[in-house]
Amino acid sequence: MWDLFKHILLKTFIKTYYFSLSILLLFCTAISYGCLANYFDESMCNAWVKDFFLNLIAEIVGILLVLFFVNRSVTLNQDVERKKFTSIALRQLKLVLQKQVYLLFNMFKASVEFKPSNNYETLKDLFDDTYFQEVGFLDLMKVSPGFNHSGVQMDWIDYLFSEFSSFKLALSKVVDRYSFHLDSEVVDLLEELNDSGLIYFVSALKEAKECNDFELRGDLLSECEPLLREYTTLFLQLLDLYNKSVTIKNEIKLDSSKWNELWGDNIIPQVGSSRIQFYSES
Repeated sequence: MWDLFKHILLKTFIKTYYFSLSILLLFCTAISYGCLANYFDESMCNAWVKDFFLNLIAEIVGILLVLFFVNRSVTLNQDVERKKFTSIALRQLKLVLQKQVYLLFNMFKASVEFKPSNNYETLKDLFDDTYFQEVGFLDLMKVSPGFNHSGVQMDWIDYLFSEFSSFKLALSKVVDRYSFHLDSEVVDLLEELNDSGLIYFVSALKEAKECNDFELRGDLLSECEPLLREYTTLFLQLLDLYNKSVTIKNEIKLDSSKWNELWGDNIIPQVGSSRIQFYSES
């Protein structure tokens, strides 16, 4: 609370006095110039008046310079503090960000017919048109690579719901704890991801499944390609922010050797293991 008070008070103080002193400086400068240029009556511009206004101008300039450097120093310190808190806040997300990377990759691997010939250099390369077309073939009712607390493999609806719920919880904690110290753009990004349409879509599927109101279709991801595109775009933005806030050693990246390892049949899910069977394929 005291930090907030000092921040607001100092900012208000500087803005108010910048304006007031600038007006006073202009006034004194005009009077001094008028006296030196003999625009005013000599009785009005005696030596005492001239010296007074010249000294006042010097004092005001000095005060403005002090205010400028104080304001500059405060701004620089705030930037350093903001970067520090941004780094601390985003480091809290390392585990869930890694899990989201593997989740999004596993969705692709389990739905594609065969390993693509694409040469993936970065995570951004994964999310091309092929990705969104193939993920539409993912059968949400089939077994996923995720396990529940009892050690039983979940279907894709439960798996996606579990992973997205963990992600939302982590994002909410960061916003609650650090929102005052973060740039508004960072907070907006976290909240956009938290309120993602894809997450709400999966939550709705989970609720419908539990209610047993109707028979769920496994190919429903094919209906929400725009939501998936939006989600992956926001996710890559957050991942980029995270990587910029940590050392190279702690960045979340996948090199070519890691890609080849993930595509291996010894790692679940296997290629095409959850590809829908009754979906009309061309």
